Amino acid sequence: MQRVSVIIPAYNAAKTLGRTVVSLFAQTRKDLEIIVVDDGSTDATPEICRDLQRISPVPMKVFRQKNKRQSAARNAGIDMAEGDYVIFLDADDFAEKKFVEKMAEAAESDPLVDIVCCSFDLLHGDGTSSPRSVGSHGNNMSTGEEALLRVMREELEVWTGSALYRQSMLKDFQVYFDESVTMGQDIEFRWRAFYHARKVALVPELLVHYVQHELSVTRSFDPVRFPPSTWFDPSSFLKYLEERGESGKTLLSSLQNEIIPRFTLRRMRNYILWGIEDFFWHSLKQEQTRQELQRGAGVFLRNPGVALKCFLLLYMPGRFYQRYRSQRAALKRG
Repeated sequence: MQRVSVIIPAYNAAKTLGRTVVSLFAQTRKDLEIIVVDDGSTDATPEICRDLQRISPVPMKVFRQKNKRQSAARNAGIDMAEGDYVIFLDADDFAEKKFVEKMAEAAESDPLVDIVCCSFDLLHGDGTSSPRSVGSHGNNMSTGEEALLRVMREELEVWTGSALYRQSMLKDFQVYFDESVTMGQDIEFRWRAFYHARKVALVPELLVHYVQHELSVTRSFDPVRFPPSTWFDPSSFLKYLEERGESGKTLLSSLQNEIIPRFTLRRMRNYILWGIEDFFWHSLKQEQTRQELQRGAGVFLRNPGVALKCFLLLYMPGRFYQRYRSQRAALKRG
């Protein structure tokens, strides 16, 4: 059996890290190692790491670094990993007992499998959950490009902790997290990994839990900590493909005409939600932004929702602006 490395970045995670690590102690498959990267915590995280390390039934490494954010911690974990496969968990998420077993079995079912994805759920503070399924028990194997298209189109929902990656694939193609990106770095990492994967296997069982917080990065609008210049721009992935001589018409067309316009809409929406309207109106005047919206408006048959929003933003920007300004006001009241 081949060892799996589970990488956990931890920053001031004293209250949650124990449950995450203990869920790995309980795994039915024991040929795994746990790597906790303490990203400069100022609470009791280092002491808890040492306590857990003493009782760990599997190899457990603890590495402490200055605070460099989550991406840098995950990258450090990749470099330290000794397993054939790596999994990334956050320090407040936790796994079912057969998580590693099922993921590793799927990876070992075919020597060409480079990524395995399982179903997961969003676990809310009130105890309710929202399942995210990767599909039925039908065709659970695809090429990397097929899976990439589904991920980009949001037809296949993959979260950082719901995927297993072949370590050699990541290192051969230098697929690491972009440390200059603070919003969406996991998306950029995932797209590049799927692009290079030969095959992707899906495990329908719900095996891991993604804990939700009201103060999570995606919900706490803070343009100071996360300025627009550090948000993921899907155009960078297009450049990445072009630099590698990618010529697949379906992939390139989908990225240019569907994916980039959708992300442009979200960026424009976030300008309003974060209260930085100057960015909204300035971007709307830029030729690149208008070209992206025009391409999105032209894919009505493929994605009418995106097409209509692109049209609205191009020709009735005031209505688009008022819609999300009202939403921002509701968020503040709530």
